[in-house]
Amino acid sequence: MVIDTLTGESRLLRADILHDVGASLNPAIDIGQVEGGFVQGVGWLTCEELVWSNKGQLLTDGPASYKIPAISDVPADLRVTLVENRKNPKDTVFHLQGRR
Repeated sequence: MVIDTLTGESRLLRADILHDVGASLNPAIDIGQVEGGFVQGVGWLTCEELVWSNKGQLLTDGPASYKIPAISDVPADLRVTLVENRKNPKDTVFHLQGRR
């Protein structure tokens, strides 16, 4: 991340993401979803003013207080890779489903 010390503006230059989506039906769609979720999360954590009540409740929690990320908010170098050929471990939720 680069921060302009005069204006306070920041820019994320690169992000590397390895995401396990299981057995992907369409990797292009999954990669697009991961990219979108990442950019929205970065925008939320770096651009939003979070306002909390005295009781600890987040008050800026809806679309009216959310700044939607623009194309300029996407890192210049965004690398998303899906985990491939991963075998589920024995003790996963769906593996244990048939046992009683």
